[in-house]
Amino acid sequence: GAERVGDHAGVWMELIDGQTLAQLVASNGPFAPDEVARIGRDLCGALAAVHRAGLLHRDIKAHNVMRDADGRIVLMDFGAGREEQTAVASPRDMAGTPLYLAPEIYEGAAASVQSDMYSLGVLLYYVATGAYPVDAPTFTGIRDRHRRGDRRPLAEARPDLPRALVGVIDRALSPKPAARFDNVASMEAA
Repeated sequence: GAERVGDHAGVWMELIDGQTLAQLVASNGPFAPDEVARIGRDLCGALAAVHRAGLLHRDIKAHNVMRDADGRIVLMDFGAGREEQTAVASPRDMAGTPLYLAPEIYEGAAASVQSDMYSLGVLLYYVATGAYPVDAPTFTGIRDRHRRGDRRPLAEARPDLPRALVGVIDRALSPKPAARFDNVASMEAA
């Protein structure tokens, strides 16, 4: 929340006693399949609420999601967020972490529900494997790999995952926005 007291403005937020998913993967390795699915369902629910409010997150990544001491998954850091109608396609307005950006963002498209969904797919791929589906050390390198369709399939990176879970993550990671789920509620149901 935000509040003004006299001449001072401030923000307040919940204190989370826990670790980010990035910290957990770094210390414990990739998550088990059932935990990947649970994280996916929880984040789909959180992201659906964000989208219902007419907002886009634009920076979904393992560093912006925490698991608290009770196991609750918390989506955080809305600093790059925008109202869906104001997410214009402009290089100056590009936001997000390169490894998590949807291919269309690299080509100058505006952020969308589908680009948030792609980022969620990258996050789930990461917590399942400890790696990224499209990886390169530079922004240009990542863009070029997207253009070539150069990605490591999830089933190859983690052959023990259930096919249904792989199918959901692969669909979220589709290079074509129209091939992704219509919304995160549909992804959650799948």
